[in-house]
Amino acid sequence: MYKFLWLPLMATLMNLALAFFFLRSTPTVYANLIPVRYEGIGGDSFVCNSAEDDSCRAEIVQNITLEEAVPASNDPNLKEMPTINFRAYVRPDISTFYKEEPGSRQPTSHAFNGQAGKFINMTPNRLNLYWDSGRGPGHFSGSVNGFEATGTATFPSHRFFYGKTDDPDEALCSFLVKEGTSVYFCDPYSDDQGEPGRAFSTEKRDVKELSERDLEFYQRHRENLEFGKAYRDFTGSEWLGMYPRDPPRHKIWQADFFGQEHHVVTKETQFIEQPPWEDLPRISPKRRNEGDDIPLKQYRSPESTLNITLRAVSCAPRIFEMRNFISHVEADHILMLTNRTHELHRSSTGDGNNPSERDNTRTSLNTWIYREETPIIDTIYRRVADVLQLDESLLRYRQYDEHPEIGTKGSIAEPLQMVHYDPGQEYTAHHDFGYNQMSHPNQPSRSINVLLYLNDVEQGGETSFPRWLNAETTGGLDVKPEKGKAVLFYMLLPDGNSDDLTQHAALPVIKGQKWMSNLWIWDPYKG
Repeated sequence: MYKFLWLPLMATLMNLALAFFFLRSTPTVYANLIPVRYEGIGGDSFVCNSAEDDSCRAEIVQNITLEEAVPASNDPNLKEMPTINFRAYVRPDISTFYKEEPGSRQPTSHAFNGQAGKFINMTPNRLNLYWDSGRGPGHFSGSVNGFEATGTATFPSHRFFYGKTDDPDEALCSFLVKEGTSVYFCDPYSDDQGEPGRAFSTEKRDVKELSERDLEFYQRHRENLEFGKAYRDFTGSEWLGMYPRDPPRHKIWQADFFGQEHHVVTKETQFIEQPPWEDLPRISPKRRNEGDDIPLKQYRSPESTLNITLRAVSCAPRIFEMRNFISHVEADHILMLTNRTHELHRSSTGDGNNPSERDNTRTSLNTWIYREETPIIDTIYRRVADVLQLDESLLRYRQYDEHPEIGTKGSIAEPLQMVHYDPGQEYTAHHDFGYNQMSHPNQPSRSINVLLYLNDVEQGGETSFPRWLNAETTGGLDVKPEKGKAVLFYMLLPDGNSDDLTQHAALPVIKGQKWMSNLWIWDPYKG
């Protein structure tokens, strides 16, 4: 009678073996499927039976080690340029964004025709850039030192001119913006070769007048323009940087198709209760050792970890949504902190290094909140670091033994920029990146923006990306502001070029008010 008892036992052992095999071989899967693969900090991955398997997630977090960030240089769309020692990023066929065979779809034409405008000063003189509206004197846009560049969002048929700082009414170089051309240069030392970005110069200068140092800078710009021609021929995109430029040091999440998801597990759990203000002293962020208690644990979610899902809503530019990235308590805390200890001011435009004057393109109010102000703000920075696969020490002042390869102890992150919009207020389409100074090694630049929405807007106030590549609509990608949601987008391509398609707008608030914050991350360090 016992001879058949081994059959159930054998079946159980076979099921366990099959389960082990499938768990070991399961590729990345998405939120509606099980098992779930989690991306660990440093590039490791782990599999749990389901997203709700708390014990598995807890074990995963214990095995995560903060390591060097995975560089973007392994992106599959980086291709070797012929005759030039450079791996350029070539955007994939748009059909692949829909998980279809290349060539099956064509990109739509955008209803919005804005673009970046980069204006290079190829003289040793400090110049002022003006927008010529055709009505009266020029509108000041910014100043630029010799052999440097500045820029702004613009449209075809716009006119700009470089004027001398001691005589703003005299135009040294005049620019006419053309569709498909974003790089313009003021070069009175060479003859017009029919380049689409060349300015009309009112002076003719002799290159022999340049000092040895200035001649070196001038020749670097000429070489960069030549590289830009080859880059455009190879990739179809304009080169907005300075050659040579290293790829970003930090990992870039893949956005191969719409809806692609990545999962991150973090120990930085959410606050579900506002601590008393006396329990929220200004802190000095430091390395948290293994085994250290999570601060203010009694006010946080009882789970030991937080699962964050990044969902690709755009592939070009690379944009991800993260729902419930911060809790409502954390959002309210940021607002209370803003109203208790900060004063809002009229927003200006610019990239942080080169803020320009206030104008009607940006009608909001803003202020800045630093990571050190409360343990809750520190927690949000640490959570952002985990999502970006970065060591959190990179987002604060570091000790001498923490990432000495960066070459500076300063944070690569800016303070949280708090922004408030009332009905009718907006920020028209713009870029968050700027143009580097030639004197800065490694060309530091804003690389990543993490937007945090701090309240639900009754109507309007979307973050719009009017130039996203898709095959279905001519309109922009409009992200609805929802309390607790975060939006992550990359401003640098995997080859280090600035992504012109990240041009975005804060659409006017129609009803209610809008509170949000920007957290900008630089690469390779903050300039």
